[in-house]
Amino acid sequence: MRGKQKPSRLIFSLVAILFLLQSVNAAQSTSSNWYDNVYFWVGISIAISATFLGLAYMAGKLFQIQMLTAWVKIEVNELAASMIIAVFCVALIASVNTAAQFLTGEENTSVIDSSRDFLKGSVYSHGAVIHEKLSEAYFNAARVASYAYTAGVSVGVMSFSASESPASGLSPLVAQIGQGIDTVTNFMLLASAQSAFLKFFQSAAAVMLPVGIFLRSFSLTRKIGGVVLAAVIASAVIYPAGFFISKEVYGAYSADMLSDASKIKVTDAGNPPLAGMVCNPWMQRFVQSPLPFLGGETGWWISICTPICTAISLFTAGAGFWPCMEECGIIVFDIFMVIKSAFPIIAYGAVLMPFARSIGTSGNLIDGYYEPLAEFALPAVAKFSVLSLVVFLIPVIIAMTLLRNFAIIFGGEPQLYGISKLV
Repeated sequence: MRGKQKPSRLIFSLVAILFLLQSVNAAQSTSSNWYDNVYFWVGISIAISATFLGLAYMAGKLFQIQMLTAWVKIEVNELAASMIIAVFCVALIASVNTAAQFLTGEENTSVIDSSRDFLKGSVYSHGAVIHEKLSEAYFNAARVASYAYTAGVSVGVMSFSASESPASGLSPLVAQIGQGIDTVTNFMLLASAQSAFLKFFQSAAAVMLPVGIFLRSFSLTRKIGGVVLAAVIASAVIYPAGFFISKEVYGAYSADMLSDASKIKVTDAGNPPLAGMVCNPWMQRFVQSPLPFLGGETGWWISICTPICTAISLFTAGAGFWPCMEECGIIVFDIFMVIKSAFPIIAYGAVLMPFARSIGTSGNLIDGYYEPLAEFALPAVAKFSVLSLVVFLIPVIIAMTLLRNFAIIFGGEPQLYGISKLV
């Protein structure tokens, strides 16, 4: 008698689950993407499983295969259990999405969308603020650390030179700022990767949830189906929901981090004096001469002396071209050497040396570079790193812990090798 009631209970349960799925699906926002209609496809997977068992039952009766008929009667109970699990999964997804809408105050959102908004609007954007501040500090510190000036003059066999590199001691600090930028960048990439995984889990769940229910309905694939269902719930529901806990922890401590980040500011020494004159195109033309492929004294010698000596040799009797070029070259070379040697010495003594001494004093370097970075930059990077790790670990730990429990509840394999040891 109980065997005759099982098909009727199966039909009743199937109709009830289809009505439930249809009502829940109608409450969702309409979309052309088929993976948005996950509830409908869950119902389809149950209908396919029931159809398969129905065909197997009819085949057993038609061909008088008692073993097949007995197998169907056993699997009917498991199909009913799969229906209950399907209702649980659908209700869990719907309730978590409703909770996300309540907590965020936004309609037509989901727990995954809310988690991605948190990662993008808080973790990633705050990392971008710190990254921008550190990049500005790196540029200013590197410019001062690399500032060097050398001036020299040669008189016969003797030469004199003077050089200044007043802030070369900042080089280790520049390297540390670069490491801080790399650290912040890595955690920004981690936030982006988590957001990408959330989107992947959302798309994969729409496919794997119906597949898991279908596999769960048959004895041969029951353990695999249970594990698939547990993985779907853990990755697409529990994992994104864990970010709401991370959000509360992050929000409680991020204000202090942002306060430190806003105070990251080192002295901007600006370009050295006379930089505009030295880099002026006319100065470059003077150094290169009108003949850039020759450059310097030789170019000016040919450019100036050739037309003069040509005119003299043509209009002055007894004057030779090459003797004129030789005498003219001595004058051009001497003038060019005097200008080339005197300008760096005068510029160094009058302007560049006072500038180098003003920025290179220990007090200026400590107050303008070391203290702001040690007091604000390094703590901001450390706090951002710790908070990013907390945001990453909390959802992972919760999801991994509940994954094994859900696998047991859904009749899957509880010994998830590797994951069970981590839990």
